[in-house]
Amino acid sequence: MSLSPAIFVVIAMLALGKLYAWSGLLPAQTPEVVNRLVIWLFLPALVLQAVHGLRFESALLVLVATPWLLAALTVAAVLLLGRMLRWRREVQGCLLLCVALGNTAFLGYPLVEATLGHGALRHAVVYDQLGSFLLLASFGPVVVALYAGGERPGAGLVLRRTLTFPSLAALLVGLLPWQRPAPFTHLVDTLAALLVPMAMFAVGFQLRLVPSRAVALPLAVGLLLKLALLPAAAWAVATLAGVDREIVAVNTLQAAMPAMITAGALAIDAKLAPELAAGLVGYGILIALAWVPWLGGVLA
Repeated sequence: MSLSPAIFVVIAMLALGKLYAWSGLLPAQTPEVVNRLVIWLFLPALVLQAVHGLRFESALLVLVATPWLLAALTVAAVLLLGRMLRWRREVQGCLLLCVALGNTAFLGYPLVEATLGHGALRHAVVYDQLGSFLLLASFGPVVVALYAGGERPGAGLVLRRTLTFPSLAALLVGLLPWQRPAPFTHLVDTLAALLVPMAMFAVGFQLRLVPSRAVALPLAVGLLLKLALLPAAAWAVATLAGVDREIVAVNTLQAAMPAMITAGALAIDAKLAPELAAGLVGYGILIALAWVPWLGGVLA
C-alpha cells in the first residue's frame, strides 16, 4: 500500500512538531496557541464545510448508528475503569474524547480506499459524515463542558459551555438552507484545510517518545480500547444487522481508526491530560498504519 498524500501530511507535521520542540526555536506555549486556533477558527470552518449539503440515507443506518453506539460503549468502559483505577477526571475526559472519536476522515478515507478499494469509499464517507462528525460536534462539546476545569460543573454551566462551543454553533449554521457566496466558501475551505497540519504540529510538539509513567497505563488502555475493542464491537453490530460484507468491513475499519486529530486538539486545549491526548493521537496513527491494512485484509 503506497503512502497517500493525506497520510504523508499527517506524519510529516507530527515529525516537524517534534523537531521544533527539540530545536527550542518556538516557546513552550506553542501547542496551546496552535490548539486555540484549531478549536476556535479551523474546526468551525471544517464543520461548515463538511455539513453543507448533508443528506441522510436510511439504507445506511448501520454506518450512521455505529459511532454513537461505540461512544456509549466508550463512556461505560472509561467510567468503569476510571472508578476501578482511580483515574483523575482530566484523564477520564481525555479518554472519552480520544477513544470515542476516531480519525475516520483524514486517515479513514485513504486507508479504507487502499485496503478495500475505491467502491468502499462511499460507505466510509457515510460513517464519517453522518456518524463521527456529528458526534464530534455534539458529544465533544459536552465532554469538554463536563470535564474541563478539574471539578464537576453544575447543569447550568455544562449547558452554557456546550451551547457556546464554536463547533456546535458552526454545525447549526451549516445546516441552515442558505446560499453561500463564493468568497465565503473559499475562505471556509482555506481555513478548514489548515486544521489537520496545524493540529498534528501541536500533537508532535507535545508527543513524548517514551511516555511518562503517569500516563503509561491510561495510554495503553486507551489504545487497546480504540484499536481492538471498538472495532470488534463494530464488526458484531454490522454482522448482527445482516448487512453486506463490504459494509461490515467498512464499519469495522472505520471503528479501528486511531483517535481523531481534532479530539486530541480538544483535549489539549481543555487541559485534559495533554500528554495522554498527544500519545493517543500520535502513537495511534503510527500503529494504525500497519494494523488497519492487516485487519482489512482479514475482512476483505
